[in-house]
Amino acid sequence: MSKVLIIGANGFVGPYLAQEFVKAGHTVSGYDMPELNILDEKKLNEIINAKKPDYLINLAAISSVAFSWENPNLTIDVNLNGSLNILNAIQTNAPKCKVLLVGSSEEYALKDSPLNEDDPLNATNPYGISKIAQENFADLYRKKYGLNIICTRSFNHTGVGQKETFAIPSFCKQVVEIEKTEKPGKIYVGNLSAHRDISDVRDIAHVYRMLLENENKYNLYNVGSGITHTMQEILDYIISLSSVTIEIIQDASRMRPVENPYICCDNTRIKEYWGGNAIEETIQGMVKWYREYTKI
Repeated sequence: MSKVLIIGANGFVGPYLAQEFVKAGHTVSGYDMPELNILDEKKLNEIINAKKPDYLINLAAISSVAFSWENPNLTIDVNLNGSLNILNAIQTNAPKCKVLLVGSSEEYALKDSPLNEDDPLNATNPYGISKIAQENFADLYRKKYGLNIICTRSFNHTGVGQKETFAIPSFCKQVVEIEKTEKPGKIYVGNLSAHRDISDVRDIAHVYRMLLENENKYNLYNVGSGITHTMQEILDYIISLSSVTIEIIQDASRMRPVENPYICCDNTRIKEYWGGNAIEETIQGMVKWYREYTKI
């Protein structure tokens, strides 16, 4: 049984990851805002020194591409400087701890076929740039201090609990709100032509645990399903779960300044760990949740 420390534990992925580790018999501690700000070096050192974790996962991040465009300085502060603070605290207080830093498919250059870990990087937004820099420092700290750091390039994932600033929960909530009026309605969307590799968050959490528990051949792993859907297909499926008439309205405020038309994961390196929950079942669960908890 190992001691697991999850930073950013109260976000979207954190509760799923905590459950994943607890079910596997580990002891889990979690911290999040306001109790812990990863820009607070003193507090980070105190916690890591006290917990002496065997595994640490950093989920504390600016994770929205749209938000990163509005707040590039804060994105760099949290995603890069915050991660550096964590690595410094590990190096000082728990140098044998295995660390998992979450990166993104947004790091890659455009490609019209599945992306593998050796493909070139060329992020087109502040979020992706921050994650490339995080990887570079992880490599530096491996070489300089001998730290055991695993980096992921995680592709889109969704599920109950994801914020409505992301497309799929936004679609689900809007459809359910219209449904509850029992009248025709309009749903406001961004770009629907983009192809995205979208996974169930539970599959992502499982892979993270596997990467920490097992010996690793690589320092870097794509984490995704290897299956793409257009956002139009996703939206059409969500609408098909409802009986009301819904008109789709494209909203300019929901469009990104730069949009990658196709993002798909080559998940060869993590294939043995992949659970493969069907995205349709994931969406059904999200719609069910909104039906039970949405009030209008």
